[in-house]
Amino acid sequence: MWGLRSPSSPTKDSSPRPSKNDTVAEAYSLTWLMWGLRSMSVTTVLTSIWLRGLFFREEAVQVGKTITLYFPLAASAPLGLLPRHVADSIPFSTSSLPSALARLGVARNSVQAANMEETLYMCGLPPKAGEAKFCATSLEALVEGSMAALGTRNIRPMTSDLPRSGAPKQPYTVRAVHPVDGSSFVSCHDHNYPYTVYMCHNTPATRAYMVELEGAGSGLVVTVAAICHTDTSHWDAEHFSFKVLGTKPGAGPICHYLPYGHNVWVKKEANRSSS
Repeated sequence: MWGLRSPSSPTKDSSPRPSKNDTVAEAYSLTWLMWGLRSMSVTTVLTSIWLRGLFFREEAVQVGKTITLYFPLAASAPLGLLPRHVADSIPFSTSSLPSALARLGVARNSVQAANMEETLYMCGLPPKAGEAKFCATSLEALVEGSMAALGTRNIRPMTSDLPRSGAPKQPYTVRAVHPVDGSSFVSCHDHNYPYTVYMCHNTPATRAYMVELEGAGSGLVVTVAAICHTDTSHWDAEHFSFKVLGTKPGAGPICHYLPYGHNVWVKKEANRSSS
C-alpha cells in the first residue's frame, strides 16, 4: 500500500546499531515499540518518571480504586501529519536516510538525524511470530494498515482525552470504566521524526477499557484508553513494567494507558459497556 511502510530486511548500507546485550536490547525494543519514547537512551528509559507513572494492574480498573499516573507534555512532529502524496515522495528506510535528511533539511550529525535513524531502524525490524507490524506516514496508511491487521474495513479509533500540557504524577480515582469488546486490537504510537510517523502493531491477548479518572490533588478529570496485556509469559524478565509493579512474566495482566496522540483501532461492532 502506498504510504504503508512494512519492515524491510537490513541492507549493507544501513547504519550500524549500537551494541547492547540481548536483555537490554529486548527490553528497549519492547518499550520503544509500545510507547514511542522520544530521544531516550536505555538508561533514561529505565529511570523515567513517565514509565513509573504509566503501568498499573488490571484489578485497579474498577470504580472507586486509585491509580497513580503521570501524563507527560505532548511532543508533536514539527511538520505534523503530511498529505499522503507528500509523505510517499520522501524516502523512508535506513539505506535512504541521507536522501531523507537532504530532502527535509536535517543536518547529518544532528540529534534529529539520530532520532530519524532510530525510527527508521525500528520500522525496519521484522515482526515477531504472529505479530502484525507496520509504520504509517499518512492518515490513509494508518487506517488501511489497521484495517488489514484487523481483517475488516469496519474499524474505529480510541484515544485518551488528556491535556496536551501534561499533568504531574498523582493518584487518580477511577470514576467510570467502559470495557471494549474484543481481544485483539491495533495500537499505534507516534515516533520521533520531522513529520508524523506511527508505528503500529496488533495486540493479541489483551483487554481494552476507556477509564474516566479524577486527580486526587488537582481535581483534573481525564479519560484514558487503557490496554491490559493478559499474557506476559513471553515478555523479557527485565521489562520495566515488572520492576515498577513488582511482578514477573506470566504473573498477571500488565496494563498501561495510551499517551496523548497515540491511538488504538478496534472493530466497529465492538461495543462499550459501563461498569
